Amino acid sequence: MKRFLFVSLVLALTLAAASMAMAQSTLYCVKPNGAAVAAITMPPGDTHDPSVVCNAVVPQCYLTCTAVLQTQMGGAAANVPTIPVTRQMLQNLGNPAPETPAMCAQQYQRCVAKCRGDRACISYCQSVRSGCGTGNRRGW
Repeated sequence: MKRFLFVSLVLALTLAAASMAMAQSTLYCVKPNGAAVAAITMPPGDTHDPSVVCNAVVPQCYLTCTAVLQTQMGGAAANVPTIPVTRQMLQNLGNPAPETPAMCAQQYQRCVAKCRGDRACISYCQSVRSGCGTGNRRGW
């Protein structure tokens, strides 16, 4: 009897650990005003930028959303649809590699070089650079 209980306990703990390792992460797609418009569940182990995914799969975002792990109040946003993101949906989103500081600096230099002194263009480059490498995983 003791052996059966021990084996059952070990099996239950193993299954719990495996399910946690394979868990999908849920992120909220948040508009600039702080309103959550949807939630997305990313496939386990995926390295795409969640904000890019939000803007690609949530029509209400229209390139204005950021993806966050928690809403400002720390609770779940009420009445927002949850969109399960599949690997097929991610195929056309480009390079899933994380943005490194060197890559961000190189991207910024290329952007500024195209501006040819235009201050509005340089401001745009600075704006893009400020979010580069963060993964947009900060809370609101």
